Amino acid sequence: MVFSGNIEAQKNARLSDLKGKMVTGGNFGAGIYGNTLYLSLAPQLGYRLTEGLELGGRLIYNLDYYFDPYYGNNAMHHFGGALYANYEIYRGIYVHAEDEQLCRINTNGFIHDASTPRWYNSLFFGAGYRQYVTPRSFAYFVFLYNVNWEYTYNGEWSSPYASPLVYRIGYCFGF
Repeated sequence: MVFSGNIEAQKNARLSDLKGKMVTGGNFGAGIYGNTLYLSLAPQLGYRLTEGLELGGRLIYNLDYYFDPYYGNNAMHHFGGALYANYEIYRGIYVHAEDEQLCRINTNGFIHDASTPRWYNSLFFGAGYRQYVTPRSFAYFVFLYNVNWEYTYNGEWSSPYASPLVYRIGYCFGF
């Protein structure tokens, strides 16, 4: 019995060490723009190594659905993930770096090779601001630049983003 009590005490000590250092949250987006429906879901999980430094990952799903009676409807699904690092430099202002991998799968419509998956790598750098609502939760806005973005010779982008500049708005909770 004493042995199991020591194991339980060590287990509780490890859990208390994590308290206040885990961060969960992410992005959710939806919209209709003309003949396009857009949905985005990107939950994230992070860990604060120090007071200012946070490392983590995001899972990503994006849907772009184009309604086109002439060429046919088209759905573009993007699945993937990202690893990121944030460093808070002053009262909610932080710098951000992220390496994102997305796979695009098209269904139907006007895109050639609709069933062929295509992989994209986006390397983002930027800065953002966190507005703390409670000591452990915040809303954020981050402005990023994709250094891997380019317009290719065949008229396609090297990224699923229409521009190298990307912004995100979200909410996170700390546990």
